[in-house]
Amino acid sequence: MPTPADWIDLSGKVAHVTGGAKGIGAGIAKALAMAGAQVMVSDVNLKGAKETANAIGGHGMALDVTDAAAAKQALLDTVSTLGRLDILVNNAGVYQKFGGPVATITDKMWRTLWSINVDGLFYCCRAAAEIMTEQGQGGRIINISSTQSVTPGVGVTYDGSKAAVTQITKALALELAPVGINVNALAPGPTWVNDGPPPKTSGNPPPPTGAPLADSVANRIARLPKGHWGDPMEQGKAAVFLASDMSSFITGIYLPVDGGWLTL
Repeated sequence: MPTPADWIDLSGKVAHVTGGAKGIGAGIAKALAMAGAQVMVSDVNLKGAKETANAIGGHGMALDVTDAAAAKQALLDTVSTLGRLDILVNNAGVYQKFGGPVATITDKMWRTLWSINVDGLFYCCRAAAEIMTEQGQGGRIINISSTQSVTPGVGVTYDGSKAAVTQITKALALELAPVGINVNALAPGPTWVNDGPPPKTSGNPPPPTGAPLADSVANRIARLPKGHWGDPMEQGKAAVFLASDMSSFITGIYLPVDGGWLTL
């Protein structure tokens, strides 16, 4: 009889993590590898992808997810290299320098962010669904959304794109359930991905700056119930849960990993 240890064991599974050169993507790739999966790490930053892969005993490749043909080929190459595809984590995304008041958002900023956060995710989901369906053994697709899809704060570009990711996840979960593919969204809250220690949370909201978006984010971070920023491995642990048999009857959900952000 399987034990709980068996349910979380990803031995024999193959995962592909996009945007895995650093930050949350690297944390997820590491956690999946620690759970026993063979991991392919992709990123536009090939050097970073290979560094992450080398650190976890995986494989690294270059991938610009905005190129539909390249996205499909990357997943086919994963199958060629590692034998199959069981888990796709759509982590590739951007937000820095793409937020702010709507009047400041240029057409280029809008299209660049959406082409990565939404188009690229769709291209990878489409390719993975085809591969996993042909394999006939089900699979897991984990899309990285954000708490910002529920509580706006960065701006219409990023927040809107992550809301789209959440709805795409639900639609795909409904479509792909009959072939055994679970599709879920992981929604990180404040997660420290920069060098050095994260700033401490004070418990008290900072004085308002007059910028509603920035004030909303700063206010919530200061009052986080857990009292500290998250780290990429905490997102990785949640990804392992969604990738494993522990979540066999879970599909179409939006799972916040946010230190209590959404309770505020």
